[in-house]
Formats: sequence, C-alpha cells, structure tokens
Amino acid sequence: MTKFGHGFQFVCSFPLYDTIPFTLHDCELQKPFSAHYKCIKTPYFRLEKLDIDTCCATLTLLEPVDMDGNSVDSCEELYSLKKTKSCIIVNINCFCTITPFSPKLVDRKLPIIEPKK
Repeated sequence: MTKFGHGFQFVCSFPLYDTIPFTLHDCELQKPFSAHYKCIKTPYFRLEKLDIDTCCATLTLLEPVDMDGNSVDSCEELYSLKKTKSCIIVNINCFCTITPFSPKLVDRKLPIIEPKK
C-alpha cells in the first residue's frame, strides 16, 4: 500500500518564488475544481499547508486577472494571478490530478499601456 504524500514534492527556485500556482481536477465530477472568492470563481490555488495524516490541504485562492487588472474567468484572458487572503481546506483524496503553472504568473506586473496619440 502506498502512503499518501510519499514522494510528493514541488520543485521551486526558492527564494525567487514563494508560490507555485496550480489547478486541481475533481475525480468524481471529472472536471476542474473551483472555489469562490468575492464575486469570482477561481480554479487557481497556492498550497499553504499539507497535513499528510488527514490528507487535507490548506489552499489560498489566487485571483485570475487580465492585462488591465480585471478579474477573469477565462484561461484565454489570464495574464496574472493575484494572491488573496481567502483560504479553503480540501481533502486531497478527492482529486486525481494537479496541474502546476509557472510561478512567474503570480503577482505579475501589469503592462503599462501608453495612450495612442
């Protein structure tokens, strides 16, 4: 029998990045898992704490924004992921895949767009 968390690790260029954003895929519903933050729905998370004994993880919700800094719910418009203060606790056994994204997406500076003259 394989013990939960055995061999589980993230590779990170620490201290350059303190967050590796990721999405989770729900085994039962066969679709990406999302949580609600304010008036938006987000499938992007940051791992805060992992309790191997209970198979529970504390996740911080990451808010997806476009190039103008507006909240988005479409992957095509995603430019940056903003950290929030909202957390959830999930049972890791409910998920079958984790998809990591580039740490460079987190708090990525918005471009300065000069007005046309």
